[in-house]
Amino acid sequence: MTVNAIILTGGRSRRFDGVHKPGVEVGGRSTISRILQSIRGAAADTEVWVAGPADGLSAAEQKSVRVVREEPEFAGPLAGIAAAVAAMPPEAEFPPETADVTLVLAGDMPLITTVHLGELISACRATGRPATGADDRGKTQFLCAAWPTRLLRARLTEIGDPTDGAVKLLFAGLEPVAVAVDPEVVSDFDTAAELEAIRTRLSPDGP
Repeated sequence: MTVNAIILTGGRSRRFDGVHKPGVEVGGRSTISRILQSIRGAAADTEVWVAGPADGLSAAEQKSVRVVREEPEFAGPLAGIAAAVAAMPPEAEFPPETADVTLVLAGDMPLITTVHLGELISACRATGRPATGADDRGKTQFLCAAWPTRLLRARLTEIGDPTDGAVKLLFAGLEPVAVAVDPEVVSDFDTAAELEAIRTRLSPDGP
């Protein structure tokens, strides 16, 4: 069975003083490297597309992924998803029995775990529906989700031009499978204080 993954890294990081958040070090390695490690742990043969800059990945890691860019640049995460899906092999190249899943992940969630990604993949395959967890406000975490790839392609086609569109448009009229997760696992960061809180959680002397 094939798993694809998209890591979204094309934002301007306006609320983080323009610093490229996926490249920020957390717990001894970059945020994007931690995400990539969790993806590989969940499904070792995953084909990974980075939608945006690959800064923060080592030279070896960069060779193991495919880098695409939304058009125009900074057109938003939905455009990044569309660019990555457009670069994926056409469905005709997959055997008809393949339960093909695509992970869609924000590039600023350093606490994402192999276990949670594996649960998302399993729930997606079992139901044929997108699978997500919820953040610390109880809201669906749209940017940590597993999608049936054929459904994701269909939704993007229905939406049309993805420029500056909201990712939640993908979910319109759908009922995603809710996968239980500690909200800290799907934490992202937009401020220095949020980043420091994440680093504290990972510290041996943390709470």
